[in-house]
Amino acid sequence: MMRLILTNNKQVVSKISFKKYLHLIIGLALIMLVGSELSGQKAGRNFDPKRPSQNRPARMDKVIIGYYPSNKRTVVDYRQIEFGYLTHLAEAFTWPDSQGNLIVSPDFIYPELLAAAHQKGVKVIMSIGGWGNCAGFPPMAASAEKRSRFISQVLGFCLLHGYDGVDLDWEFVSNEEERTNFSTLVKELSAVLKAQNPPLLLTMAAPAGPYWGRWINFEELHPYFDYISFMTYDYYGPWTDHAGHNSPLYTCLNDPCGSVDDTFSYALIRGIPLKKVLLGIPFYGRSFEAAGLYKPATSSQNYVYSEVKKLMASDWKYKWDECAEVPYLISPSKKTLLSFDDQRSVLKKGRYLLEKKVAGFIIWEITGDVVNGRPELLPVVYQAINYQGDK
Repeated sequence: MMRLILTNNKQVVSKISFKKYLHLIIGLALIMLVGSELSGQKAGRNFDPKRPSQNRPARMDKVIIGYYPSNKRTVVDYRQIEFGYLTHLAEAFTWPDSQGNLIVSPDFIYPELLAAAHQKGVKVIMSIGGWGNCAGFPPMAASAEKRSRFISQVLGFCLLHGYDGVDLDWEFVSNEEERTNFSTLVKELSAVLKAQNPPLLLTMAAPAGPYWGRWINFEELHPYFDYISFMTYDYYGPWTDHAGHNSPLYTCLNDPCGSVDDTFSYALIRGIPLKKVLLGIPFYGRSFEAAGLYKPATSSQNYVYSEVKKLMASDWKYKWDECAEVPYLISPSKKTLLSFDDQRSVLKKGRYLLEKKVAGFIIWEITGDVVNGRPELLPVVYQAINYQGDK
């Protein structure tokens, strides 16, 4: 019999050139859509593309998985989610304990969310883990008995509540023993999920580079996943001793921490098929107490996009990095730098995705860009990689 443990803990948790004519046409069409967005205006102005039908699923050429933290339901509830811009919703998080039990907070059980998503043709996957929730993974994965208990409870929960699959977010596999045990867990979990009718999805949230990625056997494991989602954000943060971009598209000369482009190259090196590669877009930014980009920093904190918008409307100065192709803000005192993504940088990342022919994007997380009750970045993600002209 499946045993779930309920807890009250809550998770807070080469420049682009269009080498093919088709991409050029798409790019020109997108420029027309956004009007003055690329003409040097202050980014973040309202961008209101034609919204996909909310009565039926929008046709999607690419995958867009939006993460939705269950503890944010009081910020944006299921009735405010614009499902037409998504193919999948990843509800976050549940997690394993050290004995292999699936831990589910009361916030997570949200039948209205699944019903609304399914009505719009959007698949819902259960995301397991997340930053701060992963202590149970190593002991669970190391034991055949505990893995079996965990997999049984995961499957039972998905079938009971109607989830379409599972997203593994172990942050992070960090040694040789864990590498072996993670591989075993993935294979066993995949076998059970794929044996269902219809088969359930299996995805993973993957580190953006080799520091943590070296402990994952991507070459061996990619056949077991439907998608491998690279978390192409948090390149800089409190763990670095200097300031930098949260999610730069390209790496600049003075930047030692990488970029989306570097992560894409890393995915190719690791042999992951492009049809399974997803790249990340953050709906938040990071600030640094620093004299400028790549300068020593003393502290860092997060700002969701809606908070960044308020700063942009004040006396913070907007800057665009022509090398990294992302924006940042400078405080009036010139002592704080805030790196983030806006409509302009999201559009450029969408073009990049089309050129590289990867499967799509993940978004962390879809409540962060809601301004005055409506999303500002999510429509741009949709239009940037799924534009099909007027219907």
